[in-house]
Amino acid sequence: MSFKDRYSQFRQWQRQPFDYHDSHDHHGCCNCGAESDNNYCPRCGQKAAYGPITWHSVWQGVMDVWGVGTRSLPYTLWQLLWRPGYLIRDYISGKRQVSFPPVKMLVVMAVLVVLVYGLLGMGFEAEVDEETGKNAVQDFLMGDFYNWMENHIHWAVLVSFSMFIVPVWFLFRSAPRLPRHTLPQGFFVQVFIGVQFLLYMLLVTLVFYLIPSLSRNGDEAAGFMVMVVLPLMLWCDYKQLFGYGWWGTLWRIVASVFLAITVAKLLVYISGTFYGMIARDGSLSVRYVLAFVNHLVLLWVALEAVMLVNTKPWREGVAWPRLLWRPLVAAAALSLTTVVCEQLGIENSMSNIIKSMQTMFLPE
Repeated sequence: MSFKDRYSQFRQWQRQPFDYHDSHDHHGCCNCGAESDNNYCPRCGQKAAYGPITWHSVWQGVMDVWGVGTRSLPYTLWQLLWRPGYLIRDYISGKRQVSFPPVKMLVVMAVLVVLVYGLLGMGFEAEVDEETGKNAVQDFLMGDFYNWMENHIHWAVLVSFSMFIVPVWFLFRSAPRLPRHTLPQGFFVQVFIGVQFLLYMLLVTLVFYLIPSLSRNGDEAAGFMVMVVLPLMLWCDYKQLFGYGWWGTLWRIVASVFLAITVAKLLVYISGTFYGMIARDGSLSVRYVLAFVNHLVLLWVALEAVMLVNTKPWREGVAWPRLLWRPLVAAAALSLTTVVCEQLGIENSMSNIIKSMQTMFLPE
């Protein structure tokens, strides 16, 4: 068999790995004697296709002891490696029998990752410099909250990927293969992706540990996950799940990451505002409120741009002045709030973007 034929079979397996056809042979149940032409007896539920015991039957019995079969944890993880987007689409489309329960799978994988990291003696180190720890809110985020995330990795992954629920719903709601998917469906999409992230994290950690030339520090493996594995993983998942081409999938992923980071920033500034109110520090609350408004306007600009590109209203003959007036108003509001924050020495969205670009492309 040629490579092309093998790849064609693999692609066919990705799209439909199960055979649900009935036998259509009239037979009597070996257990209760009821006659039927279904795959399972309607009276006692025993499988109809029982024949003589063979070595294949012995192998199936051994695998059943370890739960390695359809809807088992190992088989679902295997599908997440080779057909992740198709598996997610099967589950949220109603084919629940093909997958291990996703939330339970997330908890099990998180426990497994923590155990492996503990056995290998690998961990993470939070680096807090003088510029970062300027106030109690950032100290909490870089200290206590970081430690909490490390000790509750399943919640940390769930919270992190939950930031993508609304951006992905907004950007992919007109997808060819999954149009008008709902926010609850988006929750399970991110749960599956979180499980997949932990699975790859486990595999990358083992590779870093087993190869002597690579660092055995957990931070190095985590950096490789975020910079290399995660973008490729998201591109493969969303392309299989939603059915856009490579370019349509790529720019929507970049936009969803940007929107998710902006939403996370907004939550930080809300927390800082409430902290200032509790600590009775009015100036701190005002600073966080202004930073919140600035990033909220940035989110408005991004949503206007995404809506303009995603819906392409100019193809329907809508005049450009009518299309651009709202994005231009949003851009003017962003410029105004950025100038105010810059004059008052408050963290603003533009300075955050510049620092992020410098960190990404001009590392120290």
